[in-house]
Amino acid sequence: MEVKIRSRQTSKPAQYIVKECRKVLDKGLPHNLHIFVNSVEFTAKVIDLAKLTPEQVKVVCSVSGDNEKKNQRKLGKDYPIGQPSDPVRKINFYTSTCFEGCDIYDENGVTFIVSDGNKSHTLLDISTLFTQICGRLRDSKYKGEIIHVYSTTKYSRDVTLDEFVASTKKVLAEAVSYADEINKLSDTAREKTLSKIKYINEQYVRIEDNRLVVDKNLANMDIVNFKICRHIYRTYINLTDELKRNGYTITRHTFSDIMEKIENKTNARVTFKDLFDEYHRLKTTKPFFSLESHEDLCAQIAVKYPLVKQAYDELGTDKVQALKYHVGNIKRELMKRQPAPTEYKIVKMINTTFAKQMPIAKSKVKAELQRIYDDLGIKQRAKANDLNK
Repeated sequence: MEVKIRSRQTSKPAQYIVKECRKVLDKGLPHNLHIFVNSVEFTAKVIDLAKLTPEQVKVVCSVSGDNEKKNQRKLGKDYPIGQPSDPVRKINFYTSTCFEGCDIYDENGVTFIVSDGNKSHTLLDISTLFTQICGRLRDSKYKGEIIHVYSTTKYSRDVTLDEFVASTKKVLAEAVSYADEINKLSDTAREKTLSKIKYINEQYVRIEDNRLVVDKNLANMDIVNFKICRHIYRTYINLTDELKRNGYTITRHTFSDIMEKIENKTNARVTFKDLFDEYHRLKTTKPFFSLESHEDLCAQIAVKYPLVKQAYDELGTDKVQALKYHVGNIKRELMKRQPAPTEYKIVKMINTTFAKQMPIAKSKVKAELQRIYDDLGIKQRAKANDLNK
């Protein structure tokens, strides 16, 4: 089946997941979140920041060998490690132990895949693991849509994927040549030679049964890891290209960069154009899974930037665009439409047009006043001494 990826790029994946968890819990939404992220530390951080209770959370991670004690210590004793078959909770976390081969049943389950660019082990190979995760929720009414929360990596852009592959193949060929030369020695000579080497300073080479063995899988792993860390997750464009190449449909705008700015930064610098376009988008689109109320987001903008709402309601998008989002022109246009005496409108428009406590040339006074008269439909020639009125 076709799977749509709702792509969410953020510099702080944990904080984003925290907000989604609180949204579901605080608003009593029917959805249950199933969050696939290969990091118990990430899971523990979200549980702590979101103040999730043990009754609200299921965590499934590795319990093999020493992993059970280590992972339980990271989670805390109040959050026991569960099994995929355990009853679904409102918030469910899964590490790579569940990425393949387990079935999860939850009609109201929403799948989140988290790739943290600062934690390479959380980045997924889209051609294999990503596809495996998409099929974990067997009966969900939302299984055709996945939310992918990710941050890009900070690796250097100087080396391309092709250059890295060529370099790796060269190193691998040199390792094979070196191993062949050593292995051609007699058993005695080879044993003496290898005994004098404290460690092998050759990539992909190890000592085994008094011979050198070249592990080509390590070279392949390096290429895959480079591709994932330095290529696929380096930019949004690379990531979407890789997803599309593997048959996914990408929808980027399920989130709001503008809202993140004005919510998290008191003095965030955002342009009127960006605010207005975001307000228009929220008004004309439906939220994904109803996890976020677009009306609530619009209300936040309206409270902080009332001119945006006024312009949208009274002028409309086409008119604001025609005015090129110019705040001064928008205010003038709004004033023209006010049911107020003409003299009042003139005074208000003068107040927004002329600088205070500064000399103004008579010619400019006349020109600006004439523009105000024309805007208001007043058939009168402007004079500089009209300001005395």
